Amino acid sequence: MRPMGSEKGPSWRGATGVALAATAALLAIALASLVSEQPTARIKTVELPPEIQRCSADADCVLLRQIGCCPCKSGGGRGAINAAQRDEWRRYVKRLCRYRAVCVRVDTCQFDLTPACIDGRCTARPIHG
Repeated sequence: MRPMGSEKGPSWRGATGVALAATAALLAIALASLVSEQPTARIKTVELPPEIQRCSADADCVLLRQIGCCPCKSGGGRGAINAAQRDEWRRYVKRLCRYRAVCVRVDTCQFDLTPACIDGRCTARPIHG
């Protein structure tokens, strides 16, 4: 007869070791899949056509809340264009952004900008700069 307390039962150490090994294996698989994936989101810088930004004086330019596919209230940026080219700009952005990613609701609007004609090109510049 065995003394009390010396009975052999399932070992908690063995079960813990198996659980740790399984967790490590799953973590290794997850990390390997993250490393091997190709990036799906890419940032592409797009230049506006020169005629949309062409100017001869500051008065030719107008400041927009959306210079690209997303408005500044949704992660985009502000910019300046020639005021007479607003319709051409709208058509250009509509074509450019037809198949673009969804805009995020992050307010990136800068309110310290003013339109200016610099080197014959409408530009958004800081008011105090």
